[in-house]
Amino acid sequence: MEMPNGTVTLVHTLPILVTGLFAGQSQWLDGIAKSLGYQSVNHYAVIIDAGSSGSRVLAYKFRVPFTVFGQANLDLVEEYFEQSKPGLSSYADDPAKGADTIVQLIKKAEFLIPAEKRRGTPLIVRATAGLRLLPQEKAQALLVAVSKAIATLGYDVASNGVEIMDGSDEGIFIWYTLNLLHNLMDGETMAALDLGGGSTQITYQLGDGDAKSFPPNDQYVVPAGGNNITLYTHSYLNLGLLAARYGIFRMEANDNSTTEFTSVCVDPIVQKEPWTYGNKQYVISGARRHGMKREAAFTLCHGAALRYLRAAMRPPPPPRGRVAAMSYYYDVAADAGIIDVMKGGTVSLSQYRSAAVRACSASNVEQPWACIDLVYVLTLLHDGYNMSDNDPVSLFKKVNGHEVSWALGLAYTTVMNRLAAPVAA
Repeated sequence: MEMPNGTVTLVHTLPILVTGLFAGQSQWLDGIAKSLGYQSVNHYAVIIDAGSSGSRVLAYKFRVPFTVFGQANLDLVEEYFEQSKPGLSSYADDPAKGADTIVQLIKKAEFLIPAEKRRGTPLIVRATAGLRLLPQEKAQALLVAVSKAIATLGYDVASNGVEIMDGSDEGIFIWYTLNLLHNLMDGETMAALDLGGGSTQITYQLGDGDAKSFPPNDQYVVPAGGNNITLYTHSYLNLGLLAARYGIFRMEANDNSTTEFTSVCVDPIVQKEPWTYGNKQYVISGARRHGMKREAAFTLCHGAALRYLRAAMRPPPPPRGRVAAMSYYYDVAADAGIIDVMKGGTVSLSQYRSAAVRACSASNVEQPWACIDLVYVLTLLHDGYNMSDNDPVSLFKKVNGHEVSWALGLAYTTVMNRLAAPVAA
């Protein structure tokens, strides 16, 4: 990353031109070209998202459409997605076993990439918050084991092919994915909020006069729609859903060694519920509510979540424009029944709030974490990102049948950069 005038430019990762994933306007030219004996060219990429809560393989088939207007954008033709649990970081004491879980995921995607194309297909492994939270030597041992294991699979693995992903890159690439899938790169883009298990990211486009209002280290100049734009992005480690759940429990206990937590965010009907986090076993019990109105549980839990959040982050300015949220934002809303689990939808913060009040007032042994998870999501959006109860949030898991993941943004820009690179004489 280069930093001219305090602004970070991702010239080494992002393409010269990015406008959209679906060049439908070129399809009629493809038909003419095919009738004349020309064939469109396919390119492939395989990305491993080694997250804190699980590992995912995303394999992509892109098509370079025929065009008479210079270099075309890529069409996304086909995608394969599969995941496994637990995450790579859970194998900190057995790197070889962890590496094998990655190999097995890659092998499941082999059907998409023709054997003769495999050696020219980039294979990229990026670990996120799970490995960021590990001791450096354990994280490095996992990366080395994965590098050795995938070296024999026949793909194109660059020298930096297996790395811990920088949180800012995670935010930028999911912003790219979101706006590419919606074909918004030439117009008003959406803000992207991503909530993983260990970290969370916020990314949105800045206006021409915004630079002085935002920290220089959180500004990134990126190409979009033929122009350069400035993004604000920030990644917060330990503010992912699972990390925050653990952090709130630990803060309530006021004891750094105990493995037994009692929480106001858990109904008292739940006693000694087993829970695994960071490869360690804990038991969680709900705090007794002697004579307390059930509705008061929400207020107590919100107070605990707010104390944890304020100790961990300095709230940024609220996101600009239409706001989209992914990952655990989606899952928590779906589990609470405020969106369709298959279709997603647009909700307001007040809907998260109402669902949180209901969850904290109900005894539900089937969903022991519903109260704390809903309260945390609401607290992060309202108190962390300064959004109001009436602000709409569009929740996405898929767009046009494609997973909304930073992996697509990384795959797309990797292939586009290869196409734009000069051919050696």
